Amino acid sequence: MAIYYKVYQNNRKDSPTKGKWYGRAAMLETDTTDDLAKAIQEKCTVNEADVLAVIKSLISEMTRSLQNSHRVKLPGFGTFKLGLRTKPADERDKFGVANIKDVHVLFSPELKREQNGTRTRTFINGARVKAFSSLAAEKGENTSDDNAGDNAGDNAGSGSGSGGNTSAGGTNA
Repeated sequence: MAIYYKVYQNNRKDSPTKGKWYGRAAMLETDTTDDLAKAIQEKCTVNEADVLAVIKSLISEMTRSLQNSHRVKLPGFGTFKLGLRTKPADERDKFGVANIKDVHVLFSPELKREQNGTRTRTFINGARVKAFSSLAAEKGENTSDDNAGDNAGDNAGSGSGSGGNTSAGGTNA
């Protein structure tokens, strides 16, 4: 297993990094709660319907907690909390609900500190990173990269703040 990436060029006209190349994680498929429930059922004695019921209840309870301004921590998994995007007010007492533009969910994978000082995050430890074209090569498909015209503009997957030891080229992280 590997985390695949595709390479994109930043083509934003006013960007100081216009023309530079960035990598973004490539998603191969989408797994649903049904897919996860089936996989969990195979690893334990709980049936798929019960697993689905627990997942749906977890989502419902997490929603309730988050909407009551609580942080939700799932040990071994990570922490969820709500964040706000706001527009400024000229004065403190002029700031109100009308200044809130967006409410969104923030997720931080659990951070573990080893005795040697190494920090790793859940889901990242032991990950291998490979170019998406290497997946096609493994399957014997055409590996030409036609992404040169795509917009990048972000540094997604750069590892900032991840705490993980991610390295490229198919090496272990």
